[in-house]
Amino acid sequence: MSKTMILAVGGAGCNMAETIMRVANAHWVKEATYLFADSDMERLSELGKKGFETLSLQCDSDSFPTDKLKGVEKLYILAGLGGVTGSKFAEIAAKAAQSDGVENVALIVTIPFVFEGSGKLGKATEALKSLSDLPVKVLNNEELTERYPDINFINAFEYSDKEALNAIESGLL
Repeated sequence: MSKTMILAVGGAGCNMAETIMRVANAHWVKEATYLFADSDMERLSELGKKGFETLSLQCDSDSFPTDKLKGVEKLYILAGLGGVTGSKFAEIAAKAAQSDGVENVALIVTIPFVFEGSGKLGKATEALKSLSDLPVKVLNNEELTERYPDINFINAFEYSDKEALNAIESGLL
């Protein structure tokens, strides 16, 4: 098992991890252990059929099972804030990993695009407050529209996923 793990939490986190696996340049990122955690059982089933290791999360739970984190020294947690699973479990997973002895834990979270709606933006803002005492890299998706003039509804999330990869490859941990 690789001593570096990329833990994808929720739908957005899983999408980020799939993109990262496909486009990463750094060998250590490609060779990291990937774990996909979600409360969407259909999504987990699809990921499992692709051969990815998955972990089912229960929305009514306030804990994160850490048995799959044994031996991990560096943990990158990917999550989109604004939805249900990522907003809730990014913090829970990070704190559980730290208390279970993972030496280096970093969160890479996204704030939704404006086109995703004010409800998601409000939920993301609340979730972000709970992460203030954790090592977190916040990627504000709306800022991508200012940097990349060719961004549109169809390719917006691909840009966001690549920003998450840049955060990992830049040596966040």
